[in-house]
Amino acid sequence: MQNITSIKNPLIKEIKSLERRKNRWDGSKFVIEGIKLIDEALENKASLLKIIVSDTLKNTVQGERLFNSIRNLNEAVYLPQKLFDSIANVENSQGIIGVVAFNPLGLEILPSDGLIVYLDGLQDPGNMGTIIRSADAFGIRGIVIGNNCVDPYNPKVVRATMGSIFRVPLYFRRDNSGDFEDIFRERRIIATSLKDATPLNSLQFSGKDVIVIGNEGNGVSFDIIEKSDARVIIPMRGDAESLNAGVAASIIMYESSRQMIK
Repeated sequence: MQNITSIKNPLIKEIKSLERRKNRWDGSKFVIEGIKLIDEALENKASLLKIIVSDTLKNTVQGERLFNSIRNLNEAVYLPQKLFDSIANVENSQGIIGVVAFNPLGLEILPSDGLIVYLDGLQDPGNMGTIIRSADAFGIRGIVIGNNCVDPYNPKVVRATMGSIFRVPLYFRRDNSGDFEDIFRERRIIATSLKDATPLNSLQFSGKDVIVIGNEGNGVSFDIIEKSDARVIIPMRGDAESLNAGVAASIIMYESSRQMIK
């Protein structure tokens, strides 16, 4: 295991730089932290470029097990505790950090069947992470990250996915990806909406639907609403005007999945 003791080491500088979205995308790398996420990355054969540990990792049975399993890997690096704490992103760190390479998927390789979720201007990291985690649970074929969304490789998003980010394919819509309706011309577009919408329990899903989840404050953008084939609303008995975007998306994904496995 390599030992690093200087705060000026390039690896230390790189990890700190990956706090910024631009640097993550320029280098196609993001940071994960904690035993659970490292375990998930290893199990799902993610491209772990570096695994950085401190003595804190050996404070628990799970941590000591993980330490012993990675200590002889070429990617493993040991840092003194003070130096490790300078790059840790969470309080009460478990003493392990990973640097993971990612490969953004384009819309040209979207699967031809199966349910897809499209995120339209989603901004909250917790909502993004919840949606990725729920998509993993309910067998969604992929998530399309639309323009103006929070970065799915943001540390807060990654933590909220609880490892599902390594299993759910993420596709990215670029400015030159084409018109919305052209991208999904072979699919039915279902937009969440509070107006003129079909109740979720009355909507019949198919294996070629795109479920559109909108911005937390403004909902699905007007142009996508206009181009949608159907609109859906979740019936509610209580007095809340609407649901958290992550919760709403999860309920819709559950219902679509339930129908698919009948």
